[in-house]
Amino acid sequence: MRRFRFRLEPVLKCRAVKEEQKIQALARAQREEVEREEQLKAAAEEYSESMKEDGKTLWELQQWAVYRDLLRREVRTKASELDLAAERVAECRAELLDARQDRLTVEKVKERRYAVFLEEEACKERRENDEVSQLVFTAKNSKLITKGGE
Repeated sequence: MRRFRFRLEPVLKCRAVKEEQKIQALARAQREEVEREEQLKAAAEEYSESMKEDGKTLWELQQWAVYRDLLRREVRTKASELDLAAERVAECRAELLDARQDRLTVEKVKERRYAVFLEEEACKERRENDEVSQLVFTAKNSKLITKGGE
């Protein structure tokens, strides 16, 4: 039996590498999203802690108000960064699904061609067996004919 050779194997390998790169990009994006989420939690916690404090004098009250305003802006900034990170994760996930679909498409072609290859090989083997059987049968018949004719 000859060996199966899939001519699109380099394409399949390339698509598998591309899929692996997309997996790594998704992992990086997810780590970034987790970091942004932790930063947002820390900023929100700092803001809520600042709400417990109050100044005694007018100047201290103004300073706390400015500080809280700064923290509020930071929380909004961190929230928008988290939203961007979540969008990036969604993009990476979609790209990964596309890459996986591309690889699976070529893999299905390979499986179909392998099935055709196996069928052709089985057909060749049956044909060879039939030929051998025919030769053996012919040889036995020719011996019987020569024996009977003597």
